[in-house]
Amino acid sequence: MQVEEVTDHIKDMLERIAEDMDTSQTNAEQEKKSKGNKALKSRETKAASEHGAQRVELGFDIMQLSSEFRALRASILRLWAEKIRAENWETDFHDMIRFNEAIDEAWMISLDHFQQKLDQSKNWFLGVLGHDLRNPISAVYGAQAILKLSQNLSEKEKGILQRSDFSLKRMTELINNLLEFTELNLGRGVVINRSLIDLSEHSEKIVQEIQLAYPKIDITIDTTDNIKGKWDASRLEQMMTNLITNAIHHGEPGSPVKVNLNSKEGQALFSVHNQGTPIPEGIKDKIFTDRFTNNNEDTTKEKNYGLGLYIVKEIVEGHEGKIELTSTQEEGTTFTVALPIH
Repeated sequence: MQVEEVTDHIKDMLERIAEDMDTSQTNAEQEKKSKGNKALKSRETKAASEHGAQRVELGFDIMQLSSEFRALRASILRLWAEKIRAENWETDFHDMIRFNEAIDEAWMISLDHFQQKLDQSKNWFLGVLGHDLRNPISAVYGAQAILKLSQNLSEKEKGILQRSDFSLKRMTELINNLLEFTELNLGRGVVINRSLIDLSEHSEKIVQEIQLAYPKIDITIDTTDNIKGKWDASRLEQMMTNLITNAIHHGEPGSPVKVNLNSKEGQALFSVHNQGTPIPEGIKDKIFTDRFTNNNEDTTKEKNYGLGLYIVKEIVEGHEGKIELTSTQEEGTTFTVALPIH
């Protein structure tokens, strides 16, 4: 990239700032601008936004980007101060206020697009990483399948193989969640492909598969027969898997997990219940976000709920449904999903 390409934004930004300063401004508009609420036109933001995005490509960090704007402000104010005449000080003072408002606005726009570009680059990296991790995982699965065919394994070796199988399944879940997360954060959202399915059959199948993966956990299901509707089968299976495995990982070790599926008032109600330390009231809404980590005050250790619940919420909302959480010491923890039956 040429030096001229890097510095061209300064000229464009200063021209936009000069135009802004020449435009009349009411006190109400000034207040909105100070709070970052001004509705800017695309031509006013283009130079600043391109500048921020370009700085990511050049390897700048956020402090270096900010230093550019501070240096630009200081240079212009210093040159301006040298030309101030006593008879025009009130006009110059007013113009300096407008200049500072405008440069701050350009700075914030540039920072915003710098962060957006940085997040996009990070998400692309995570997506590539997730896909690349699948190949070695598949190779280990293949090696395990061969070992399981052996008739000469001792009980100790069978136990080691079973534990490694558990770890592989957990790693696969994490990789799938990582890939789903990058899809969501790249703006693609959850794609829902509806078809007529029997939700009871799918829920029973998922419980059976998870039971095989976690033979030491008692997973029960109580379901009403023939709950049919137009949903995305693979997405709902993903939702069920995340909720059930979440209950296994975060519930009381070895405690049973209860799954329930029924219908009421035109909705399919799917719930997963487990016993264990209750989820505090203050974090129940935050637990479905993509960056939630809870600091457990009792143990001073972090309890990370991962990306699973965030993905579950996106899938549920993609089906125009709702998810609720109840959690107490006496009753345990229950996640309930309500899906409209179409």
